[in-house]
Amino acid sequence: MRTSATNFPHTTADAIPASEPAATRFSGFGPNATDVLISLISVLSLIGAWYLGSWALSEKVLPAPHVVAEVLYEAMVKGAIWKDIGITLGRIVIAFSIAMSISAALGFTIGLVPAAAVFFRVWIVCFITIPALVIMLTCYMVVGLNDKAAILGAAIPIIPILTINIRDGVKGIDPKLLGMAKAFRASRAQQVFEVVAPQVAPILVASTRFGLGLIWKMVLFAELLGRGDGIGYQIEFYYQMFNMKEVLAHALSFLFVMLFIELVILGTLEKWIFRWRSQ
Repeated sequence: MRTSATNFPHTTADAIPASEPAATRFSGFGPNATDVLISLISVLSLIGAWYLGSWALSEKVLPAPHVVAEVLYEAMVKGAIWKDIGITLGRIVIAFSIAMSISAALGFTIGLVPAAAVFFRVWIVCFITIPALVIMLTCYMVVGLNDKAAILGAAIPIIPILTINIRDGVKGIDPKLLGMAKAFRASRAQQVFEVVAPQVAPILVASTRFGLGLIWKMVLFAELLGRGDGIGYQIEFYYQMFNMKEVLAHALSFLFVMLFIELVILGTLEKWIFRWRSQ
């Protein structure tokens, strides 16, 4: 008797489509589209809460979003606000550069040298416990009411915070990978750029974002205390006049600037730095 063989299609685990998350399958949207939709709902809910607060209080106490948007649009058309934005942004760049440079140097030193960790422990504890207001006032009293004092007063309070973050990232470097690189006779440049840098890059990027989020608030606070220009000064001026529309308009103007830096500039830089992950 002759039996005919039946050839069944060869099936592997790779040929079986994995089940997709419900959010991915929802209405044909991909993960990115779903995130955009959720973010849009979040923004609309925030604006709705603002309208609700404006309705519950009064227009003078909390102006509605469209009123603040009109004031901001007029200020942008007239052009006066752009000068203050540029001044504040310049102070932020300088203050952040100083803070990040010092923090990176201290963080790497403390993370790699045990004696340095013991020596700088008291410094970090002291500066991290002193209120930022005291540091700013001290800078103004010692240096004077000028840009140097404002920049120092904004940079000094965040140095110990960033130093701790970078130190923890440096301590997370895997010594076994370094030992393996040395065993394969990798050059010093290869050890730095191909072994150490990929491990340290995430904490440096995170510290950059965290530092920028802190430094712009510090600069606005420093301008509010002792400068005669910049967004912080304008907020303080209109606060004295109890003009909430102008206060919120100037605050939102710089919020949009920082959002652009965060989402566009830092987002693009982060993709470029971590491009090796997709390889």
